[in-house]
Amino acid sequence: MKGVCLCIHPFFSKSMSLCAIPSAQVIPEESIFSGYESSHPLTVKYFKVMQDGTYWFQRLLTIESSFMRNVHEMPRQVIQHVEKVQGQKEYDIIYGGGGLAIIHAALMAKVYGYSVCLFDKYGVGLTHRDWNISYQELLVLRDCGLFSEEQLQSFITCSYRSGFVKFHDANSAIKTPHLWMDNVLDNALDANALLAAARAIVIEHGGVILDNAQFKSIEVDGRLASVHILEHGTQKTLYTPLFIDGMGAFSPIAKALNPKAPFTHCCPTVGTISSGFKTGTGEREVDFSVGEILVTNEDMLPDGRQLIWEGFPSSNNRFVTYLFFYDAIDSPSDKSLLNLYELFFEKLSSYKEPGEHFDIGRPLFGIIPSYSHKALGNARKSADDNILCIGDAAALSSPLSYCGFGSFVRNLPRMTQALHQVLQSKKLTVDSLKSINAFESRVAIMSNFAAFLQGKKGQPSNTVNETMNLFMDVLASLPKHISQEVFRDTMQWESYNLMMSTVPKRHPMSYKILIRTHGFWGLLRWALNFVGFTLSEKRKKS
Repeated sequence: MKGVCLCIHPFFSKSMSLCAIPSAQVIPEESIFSGYESSHPLTVKYFKVMQDGTYWFQRLLTIESSFMRNVHEMPRQVIQHVEKVQGQKEYDIIYGGGGLAIIHAALMAKVYGYSVCLFDKYGVGLTHRDWNISYQELLVLRDCGLFSEEQLQSFITCSYRSGFVKFHDANSAIKTPHLWMDNVLDNALDANALLAAARAIVIEHGGVILDNAQFKSIEVDGRLASVHILEHGTQKTLYTPLFIDGMGAFSPIAKALNPKAPFTHCCPTVGTISSGFKTGTGEREVDFSVGEILVTNEDMLPDGRQLIWEGFPSSNNRFVTYLFFYDAIDSPSDKSLLNLYELFFEKLSSYKEPGEHFDIGRPLFGIIPSYSHKALGNARKSADDNILCIGDAAALSSPLSYCGFGSFVRNLPRMTQALHQVLQSKKLTVDSLKSINAFESRVAIMSNFAAFLQGKKGQPSNTVNETMNLFMDVLASLPKHISQEVFRDTMQWESYNLMMSTVPKRHPMSYKILIRTHGFWGLLRWALNFVGFTLSEKRKKS
């Protein structure tokens, strides 16, 4: 975990950018809150006192409506296969989306020398979420030649000495202490500073940035693609051999490629970067040397949702607090971010107690997708002729940790090297591109554990907590590296088998939980995932 400047102190911190809004964006009037003050009084109250709160509230409403359309509406026909695209190549690669995509673009421009163009309907190089990651994982961005270690350290706003997982056990037959882990998600990053540095690299290497430009459609022929966008209200067509879709969970391309199920599970998430909590080592106090990875302080809601907290320091006085739940995309549970925010503000003081000078700071929110693979390998389509999906558009991050940034960084060197080889071969058909993805069998198998975190209406309210306390008890009995692998998405085959063989030894009746949670078909999918995991590990060793 420790780098040069971390070796002396158990943790260090510095200031981070709170608000990042594209300069061309219009800040809405306070009238945007009308119609919500009676139904969501706490949410409106706190968004009103945030800097640029009307802008963030509008973004929240936009994401919520985009999610509902993505789930319930038929996909738009945005991809057209034609015999020949009429045009000439302008860029080697065009990227839609300006979040994680700009890191990918910066690497392809700097390390491999490709000409790139990026566009985003808001601003390229901005995000409304925050990231945390272990230091060793972050160093991947140094090893692949994108940033120096000194630059990476400048993006770290806070590093903490340890982190823990704790599930509510007041109504659980199994009582477990905090499960402490070192080197797991223990560095908070200023995500917008990192993205701004990647944007600077793109520009330095001749890349083109188009802010406030929205994707409309694409034509492909296996040799060239014409990408139609709307920039500041003006229609434009750009030409490239390869379009990379980094437009997030609600990408129209991702939906068109997977019309039945663009993703199978999701994690609705809301939170804030706030200051002024009471500090100390008490349960409801903030300890700036500790990260809280997964914490529950109550049993399931009547509708079956198990609310989970996450908290970690983001600077010397600000603390990131998330509230979220795991869910299947087709469940009847309420996935509204607006409603979840009302619960967040209602329940925040039960998790961390605001002090006299509490400042709500800035909101953080999103609906993070994942895909459960009912197959030996990757069952999701993330490529087409001249098209490749990355990040949330590919929906291949962990269904347990939902750490899209970690998955992206971990797979970045492998994916960009493979993409370079395909670009050099000039074979940009779906057959050439479909294997370039972030799928990992060791991550896919964790979807079976994520199912234990998804409550269902009608279950006893302690179902999720009691099941997870059983699992935490097993992890606490095993070597520490196994729990680190679980929560860092780096599970090794030997560790997985040791963990699974320990469960019935410590808890002989655990098979009942497996059957209750998964049923016959779920257990069959688990078996398929395990076979796929085994075959994948054998291929690596052969």
